[in-house]
This record gives sequence, structure tokens and C-alpha cells, in this order.
Amino acid sequence: MFRILTLVLFLIPSFAVADEPVKKRPITVEDLWKVKRLGPPSISPDGKQVVVEVTTYSMKKNDSTSNLWVLSTDGKKQTQLTNTAGKNSSPKWSPDGNWIAFLSKRGSDAVAQLYVISPAGGEARRVTNMPMAPSGVKWSADNKTLYTVASVWPDTPDDESYRKKEKAQKDNPVKALVIDDAVYRYWDRWIADGKKPTIFAVDVATGKHRDLLAGTGKHLPPLSPSVADFDVSPDGKELCFVADSAKDPGTDTNLDLYTLPLDKKGKPRSITADNTANDTHPVYSPDGKYLAFLRQTIKFFYADRQRLIVMDRESGKSKVYTSKLDRSCSHPQWLPKSLTESKEPWFVVETEDKGRLRFYMCAGQASSPMLLDDFSASGRSMAIARGTTFGDPLFLQSSFNLPPTLFTLAPEGKSGQLSHFNDDLVSRWQLGKVEERYFKGADDEDVHMWIVYPPSFDPKKKWPLVQVVHGGPHNGIMTDFSFRWNLQLWAAQGWVIGCVNFHGSSGFGQKFADSITGDYATKPTIDIMKATDWFEQQPWIDKSRIATAGASYGGFMMAWLNGHTERFKAMVCHAGVFSYHTQMASDVVRGRERALGAFPWTDISRIDKVSPQRYSKNMKTPTLILHGEKDFRVPVAHGLEYYNTLRQKGVPTRLVYFPDENHWILKPQNSRLWHREVFGWLERYIGTGPTK
Repeated sequence: MFRILTLVLFLIPSFAVADEPVKKRPITVEDLWKVKRLGPPSISPDGKQVVVEVTTYSMKKNDSTSNLWVLSTDGKKQTQLTNTAGKNSSPKWSPDGNWIAFLSKRGSDAVAQLYVISPAGGEARRVTNMPMAPSGVKWSADNKTLYTVASVWPDTPDDESYRKKEKAQKDNPVKALVIDDAVYRYWDRWIADGKKPTIFAVDVATGKHRDLLAGTGKHLPPLSPSVADFDVSPDGKELCFVADSAKDPGTDTNLDLYTLPLDKKGKPRSITADNTANDTHPVYSPDGKYLAFLRQTIKFFYADRQRLIVMDRESGKSKVYTSKLDRSCSHPQWLPKSLTESKEPWFVVETEDKGRLRFYMCAGQASSPMLLDDFSASGRSMAIARGTTFGDPLFLQSSFNLPPTLFTLAPEGKSGQLSHFNDDLVSRWQLGKVEERYFKGADDEDVHMWIVYPPSFDPKKKWPLVQVVHGGPHNGIMTDFSFRWNLQLWAAQGWVIGCVNFHGSSGFGQKFADSITGDYATKPTIDIMKATDWFEQQPWIDKSRIATAGASYGGFMMAWLNGHTERFKAMVCHAGVFSYHTQMASDVVRGRERALGAFPWTDISRIDKVSPQRYSKNMKTPTLILHGEKDFRVPVAHGLEYYNTLRQKGVPTRLVYFPDENHWILKPQNSRLWHREVFGWLERYIGTGPTK
């Protein structure tokens, strides 16, 4: 027997009291696409207003539209700022408060361009006319320059040469790619055309733009470049950016920080050469005295703890600010000096912590980070107005029960809701109770698990169970509102849903995350099966009606479990790894040696041992397999191999193939089909609702 700790969460958002009671109903697939989705907030310098991107989807048109909204931070106003078709995205408030910069594609624009608009409304002004598409927005401290990311060829130093080469490639009937690089495609796009991501400075008044990295031989990391990969000092004299210093990126990797003078001629200089792992996310302090960044110390381990480092720019000395925080940090932000009178710089960082996204405040190596929130939900994307007290921060809060919603954080740690885009929709949902438990898993260690009950759950009856296995494997499940694997939507079908944060999951410390290195299957399998043991012991679970489902690593676990147990009546495998031999065709492979303990050519037996394909002779469980053609992370051959294997063995199986999707299902009508197939498959084998 194992110890169980229970905490019941009634994550119910606050809404205005209606004149008449709202008739409740279970959440539906269509509801996921009716939710207005909020982007990260950008707050005005005086803290009185905030701008957010709000995306609305159309199931009928099978597309989306994004527009900007301005909200007052006292919660009294919510005003639409733009009203155009297409995407208006990435809004950033200027330091003087007079303008909001954003990305949009309008009229004759061939690609998205940078625009500015007054917070009071009116016509937006196009700033750029770039042939290459900009991505992301940052302001200079003096309001005169916008910074953005775009990809160019190293031999096209100006717009004319860029347009000429782009046209030549477009008109060339030969579309073959000649590849020498070790990394040549990523997620769902090819990056083998020779373009490299770089940083552009744009004059706000004239729209003239220049490539800040031209001629340096450096570029931003090509896989997912963003404005988080660079920052400019407040005086505008120095650029700090991320670039890979490895001689052959893809066979090696070492993301370093480089500085480059902007007020005079100079070459990029590495300031993190002492660390052979990744240094990222540079952020200058408002006074320019310090540079903060995130550091990992283990190469080829994406789940390694990201530590907050602060460097004194004058002395070059660095401090680890989160040495006492056994959690990985993200999105570091400097706090206003008005908050503390301490000589030490203070920060807010976001962390994953025991099933929630938390905010921690930290200062100096000797200080213990302070938890800023105690919500039963998750918080992310905090925005802080310069020069204000800490009563003004804004952030997006969400949970299994609440789509991302804009809140304020009051000084006493309480939160107040600011945005109300989804209030009416959410108020109509009849949602199930959410519960979390700890049980003894592998190595007799505490393991965390979420349980979501059907909306009409009656503990006196027996219910079917679906164990949902998360991906990663290091991507722990937080209480967050998912638009792909929404546990409340699954529970609404009439199943009890279990989701285990098994060994390897993020949010439970470095040791726990690294505990499955070299053996991806054993401990997670033990955790999932022990959780299933516990469920079977509950009087409200029908032991004859248990199924499991997962995607990516969770899909790998579906195939793995199929070869190791007949305990489940049915399985759903989305984008799952079937063979780690085939997985050498993935977009990023260098980290696999550490993850699995070997490459195929160094220890073929070790790779074969962890491949579900090896155990296919034991596979008997009916399985639904779903896969996208554009999935470069787990190439579609995995799904085809798994389907063919089960089909030839005579195991009941079905393949749902999406020619226009990647690792995720992102289009409304595809999502509707995906859910219909998944839910229909499970219903066929375990039914829905209590046992009759």
C-alpha cells in the first residue's frame, strides 16, 4: 500500500451575478474554438492600461483573426483597438506611452510589417516595408527605434538583393535542397535554404531598417528565433544576443551570449565562454548596470534547470540568483527600484512548480526566492509597469477550468480579474471536480497525479477510467487550459481522467526530471501502473473499463505499454515514437545520446531495448493511431509503421492521417475530426458514463 495525500481544487472563476440562473452544460469541442485566446499583455508605463492580442477562431472558415484590445487596469474598460481581418499581433507599448507597436499584414503588404497606433485609437501607421517578414517587437529606451527578428541570406545585404534572390528561387523549377548542415528542418518547416535569423533595427520615423549582425558572421539560433534572443542596453550603445558557438551546430551545441557595440565599429564578443552548455534570454537592467540571463549547465538536456544569472557589466562578475530554487526559471524581469530599497537587483521569474506555473521573486545568491502567488491556478506572462509599486503587475491566469484570463496581482497576494472575453461562455460550462494526489511510485518516491471527474460524477456508481500520459517526457502537466488535450473536455464524455506527473516530469526538481536519463521507460511505466492500481482499488472505478491515451512521448508510452501489458481495453496513440531507429529522422537528434544512453552506432542493443517495436509480438490492445504529415519531431513513418504492424498482426486498429498538420492538430475542423475519432474509439471499447 502507498500513502496518498489529497487536495481538492474547486477552481471556479469569479463572474458577475446574472439576473437569471445560467443553464449549465458540459464543455464541447466547439467550445474550445469559441474561446477567445489572449496573448501576453504589454502594460503602459504609467500602469493604467494594458494591451493584449485577442485571437478568435472560426470553425466555419477554418481560420482565425487576431486583434488588439486595450483594457484599463482598474477593470472598468475593455476597448477594441484594431478591427481588421488577419493577424494583428505582438503588441508592445512604447516607453513614453504614446504608441503601441505591433505586427500586421494589411492591404498591399506582401508579408507582415511593423505598425504603430495610438492607444486612443485611430488609424495605424505602417512603419516598415521590408521584403523579409519581421517577427516580434522591442522598443528602444528613447522610443526612436524598433527592434525585430527576420531571416535573410548572408549574401543579400540590402532589400534589392534579397528580393532578387527570393524571386530567383521562387521561379526556379528545381525545388531540391542540397544539405550540408546537421540541422536542416525544425518542427514543420525546412531551414535548409541558407537563410539565417538576424536582428533588425528600424527607425520609427522613417521606417529605414538595418541588419545589426550583417558582416559579423553571427546569427540567432535558427530553430525558433525570437526577440527573447536579444536585448539592447538602455543607452542604445550595446547589443547582447544569443548565437551558437559550436563549430558544427547540430552535432554539437553551445548557445552563448555575445555583445556587440552599436555606437562604434566592433566585433561580437562572447561573455559566456566559461559555460559549455546554453546561456539564453539576455535582459539589461533599466539603469544599464547589469545584464541578467538564464543558464543551463548540462549539455544536450533540454529539461536541465535554467538558473538566473546576473552579471555586473563593469566588473564582468556574475552571481547565480536562484541557487536555492530547485526549479527551472523562465521569463526573467527586473523589478522597479521603488519596490525595495535594497542595493541588490530584484527579479520576478516564472517557474513550473508541482503542477502549477508560479511567480518567484529573488535577489542575490544568498537570498531565498519568495513565492509571490498562492493560487490554485497557474500564472504566466507577468507585465510590470516601470516605476510603479508591486501592486500593479498583470498576468495571464488559467487552470483546467479557466482559459487564459488577464488578472492583477494585489500586494497581499490576491488577484483580481481584468479581462472578461470568455465570461459568458465559461459560465455555461458544467465542469468536473479537479483533484490532485501524491502516491508512492518508482523508487518508493512521491509522485503527483491529477484527477478530473465527470461533471455528473456520482461516487456510488462505477465509472470508466482513461489514463492520459503527457508528452516530453519532461513536460509536466500543469493546471492549465489546453486547447489540444483538454482534460475537462475528456471528462465531459463520461470518463474519470487520470494524468500522472511521472518520474522525469518538470516542476518537481532537477533530480526528479533527470531520474529517467538513460532509461526512458522503466520509472514512468511503474508510476503509471501504480496509479492504475490505485484507481482499480476505488469503489467508483469499473476495472473492466480502463483505457489509456497519449501523444509524443505519451504516444511512445502507448506503444511501449501495448508491448508490456494487456491491462487496458483500448489505447490512443497520437504522434508516438514507435522505433528509436526511425527517430534518427527527427528534426533534433543530438540530445538523444544522453536521453537514451547511446546512439545506434555506439550501442545498438540499448536503442533496440527501448524501442516499442521490439516488443510488437506482445501487442494485442486495440489502438487508434493519429499522425500528421508535417510532423518533423516524430516523423510520420512512426505512425505508419505502428499501424502496419498492428494491422498485419490482426490487432484492431485505425489510422487517422492529417496531411496538413504537424506534431499538433491546430486547425479547427481537423481538431473536430480528431476529437470525434478519439472519443469514438474510446467509447467503442469502454463506453461512457457509469456502468449500467
